[in-house]
This record gives sequence, C-alpha cells and structure tokens, in this order.
Amino acid sequence: MTRRRPFAGPRGRFVLKWLILVASAGIAVGLDLLTKSIAEAHLVLGETHKILPFLYLQRTANTGVAFGLLGGRGSFIIVANVIAILVVIFYVVMEKRPAVAGVGGGLIVGGSLGNMVQRLAYGEVTDYLKFPHWPNFNLADVFIILGIAVIFLGVIVEGVHVVRAGRKGASTS
Repeated sequence: MTRRRPFAGPRGRFVLKWLILVASAGIAVGLDLLTKSIAEAHLVLGETHKILPFLYLQRTANTGVAFGLLGGRGSFIIVANVIAILVVIFYVVMEKRPAVAGVGGGLIVGGSLGNMVQRLAYGEVTDYLKFPHWPNFNLADVFIILGIAVIFLGVIVEGVHVVRAGRKGASTS
C-alpha cells in the first residue's frame, strides 16, 4: 500500500507555504505583543537596565519607524506598512519554496502587524531593546530583519543553484 505524503505536489506545497506563513506570522505577532506588554508593565519610560555588556532594556515610545525616522507621520507609516505587507504577500505567492516563503514572509508580516497594532491603538510603538550607540528597537523589528535575511539568503541559494545548473548544462554541450 502506497502512502501519500500530505504536502506532495504543487497543491501540497501551496498549502504548506501558507500554513508556515500563518504560523510564523502568528508566533511573531504573539511574541512581539507579549514582550511589549511585559516591557510596558515592568519598565518605566526612559529607565535603563543593563542585561549584558552589550544589551540594555530601555523602554521608549516611538512615533516613527526605524531609527525614529518619520516621527509623527502615523498615517503615512500605516499606508507604507500595508503596501510593504502586500509586496511580501506577492513575493510569497510567487516563491515556490514553502519554507523560504512561509518563514521569511511570515516573520516580516508578523513583525509588521505587531508594530501596526500598537501604532493603530496608541499612535506609537513600544521599543525596549537597546545596544550601545544604537536606537531602541523591539522584537517586531528583529522578526522583520530575520524575515528579510531568510528571503535574501533564499535568493542567494537559488542564484547559486541557477549558476551551477548553467555550468553543468554548458559543460555537457
């Protein structure tokens, strides 16, 4: 008796990709909002606690985006965030590899949604992680960067495969 693999074939990969995306986005949003809530409950605004020689906890309220850019431009930031999420969703639709699309896209979407929820609810985002000589950030920002890194590395790996396939094809002719 032959057992069918549940995510085999194009339809299975499609379903797997979206399951991974929803799961990773959900985990990212949940962890982000949980850690922001903990920071708000236990850190006084502006107070600094040294955790490691290179990592501090310092709660700030950010009305802008990365590095505090575009502070006070909440409506513009929300529209740009929605457009960025749509671009990521388009990438996920086009990407054939479920793990790269699901994890990378899910982390970006989840991080973006975590920041957007706070921006819509309070007009600002809670940042609480700090490296010396670096602006404060939060877990959503970490997830967005990790998602971009997953996609970037996926593109590099795919490029290497294409180059190698081209060399193999050229050497057999």
